Amino acid sequence: MRSPRSEYIWASCHTKFGQEMDSYLLVIALAIISLAVAIAALILTIKGSKKMAGLGSEALLMEPSQENLVEVLEVRELPARRVNTLAEVAVLLRAEALMIFDDQGLVVETYNIAEEHGARAAASFAELVNVLKSLGFPTRVLIFGNSIISFIMELKRVGDVTLYSLVIGGPKLVTDTKYAREILQEYVESIIGRRR
Repeated sequence: MRSPRSEYIWASCHTKFGQEMDSYLLVIALAIISLAVAIAALILTIKGSKKMAGLGSEALLMEPSQENLVEVLEVRELPARRVNTLAEVAVLLRAEALMIFDDQGLVVETYNIAEEHGARAAASFAELVNVLKSLGFPTRVLIFGNSIISFIMELKRVGDVTLYSLVIGGPKLVTDTKYAREILQEYVESIIGRRR
């Protein structure tokens, strides 16, 4: 038989453990919900970018050929001149759509993404990145792949915010994230230089 004191200690330990477990389950549930929202935002963004580009679904669902695989293995060099527009970056990366956003969910600039889709997607992806960071997962590059390869990439810290880029792939998307990061960072530097 337990004494009242040991009963109190057991109950308080059990309550603390239960609260920690509840908190852990809540965080996991939020992470799963954020991931689902981010995937839904990615689907909406891709649909919006296809409408703006006027591309049919057959252009996006092409299987990678041997030619595409050889292209990915080639060593890429940065362009000789500075990139001045996000459209130029998209051409260099062979991306269908691009978006630069910050960790607070605000859109900095988009290419080939409808404005309303971009705002929702930026908020969702920023939430996903923040939840993954809080859980201790690396968030430097997040790759989504199925028939369309897309990735979110951390670019750089500017003041109090961290900038990220969403790259939505076409059939020949450059998947070398180091090369893509260098080009996008150069573009961000050109934006900062123009605003000074």
